[in-house]
Amino acid sequence: MSSQAEDTMYEIHTEVTQSGLKKKFDNQLKKMLKQPKHKYKTVCEKWEYALRRIKEDNGKSNKLS
Repeated sequence: MSSQAEDTMYEIHTEVTQSGLKKKFDNQLKKMLKQPKHKYKTVCEKWEYALRRIKEDNGKSNKLS
């Protein structure tokens, strides 16, 4: 793993824990395990995708309230 990937994963971890989205992030990663399109992605790519998805979903739920 490159240091760039490590830095990215650290930033994602920090953002997820500080924003209180850890449970949603973990659930998104579990969903992705069952989806064949994510099979060959690196861990870093999966984390980036999961973060993007939960941010989008969280933004939509905030607009509905």
